[in-house]
Amino acid sequence: MKIPIKKWYESVQTRYSQQKYMSREIKPFTLKALEKNIKDLNEVYDEVRLKIYKNSITEILPALNGKYGNFTDSPAFMVIIIKSTGEHHWTKAGYIGEAAVLEATAHGLGTCWIGARFEPSKTNVNIEMEAGERLAAVTPLGYSSESYNITRHFISKLFPHRDRKSLDELCPDGYNKDWPGWVKNAIKTASSAPSRLNRQPWQFFYGDNRIVVDCKGKSSAYKRLECGIALLHIEIGALDGGAEGRVEFGEMGIASFIKEGEK
Repeated sequence: MKIPIKKWYESVQTRYSQQKYMSREIKPFTLKALEKNIKDLNEVYDEVRLKIYKNSITEILPALNGKYGNFTDSPAFMVIIIKSTGEHHWTKAGYIGEAAVLEATAHGLGTCWIGARFEPSKTNVNIEMEAGERLAAVTPLGYSSESYNITRHFISKLFPHRDRKSLDELCPDGYNKDWPGWVKNAIKTASSAPSRLNRQPWQFFYGDNRIVVDCKGKSSAYKRLECGIALLHIEIGALDGGAEGRVEFGEMGIASFIKEGEK
């Protein structure tokens, strides 16, 4: 997957979950650009596909069978759909879904990861799925409510690392300040990845030019999805730190970023 490093790295720094949205529609140019990006992302893995629906997030929330806070109407939402039998499909869903989320952030749109069991009978929105597919997660898309946005931005500036695990907690074998700069940047970038109830289920290991992403404790489906989100953050941070490399699913841990070349 081709990553626009600077754009998504900046999105990682500025994005946070949004539940309040303005009523205005998404600009046609913005929506067209995002749909083009999603079309490209749908070509990356057979197990995962994304789609935008021009409906409010509130129209599908009752079908997700969970409690997610007080959302206001959004002009659109995006679904992340997976094939039930795909290898590493949950991890890839987090990886590809977060790519779309960061692209939406770069276009000035608010988002919020929502994952739950989908019950089609509880919504009038026809989510088109083929045999063997299931809805893994959704996110609203829209312009954040100005007062809400300002408040959250102010808090994030005052407390940039609030409720975040320390780097030592994230690295069970120890966080080494003498690691290469790209490794430290990658792990720091991954430390801000979103997760359900901010549980941050991932842990990181480094050695032989490889950063391994793994789950802490039992590896449930949604923890694997969240580790996929963290994996993309690892890759973005590594690339921003000057490394060239690739991601690998399985083999070691849930997934890895492997540095290649001499750069």
